[in-house]
Amino acid sequence: MNKTHTTIERYIIEAVKKRRLKMDINPHRLSLELGIVHDFVHKTESYTRGYKYNSNHLNELAKILDCSIADFYPPRYVEENCIEEYHEIRERRRQELKK
Repeated sequence: MNKTHTTIERYIIEAVKKRRLKMDINPHRLSLELGIVHDFVHKTESYTRGYKYNSNHLNELAKILDCSIADFYPPRYVEENCIEEYHEIRERRRQELKK
């Protein structure tokens, strides 16, 4: 299975999902509260290619989910080299587009 997201991106997605579930908010509702495409959160949590949260999303998610932006990040950092992962994922996507 090819990775579509870096370790830090997966960490953030799972942290948002955990908070969303704790507050009993479904993906559709959260997408609407964010003011974006109705299936954005679902596609992000499904690791659909290209869907991930950016800093603007995280700021609004923190407001909606009543927490700090920092709650979506690991306490210090992830061990993996996420820049290296990012480049590998990007290169794989480029190669797939050439096919």
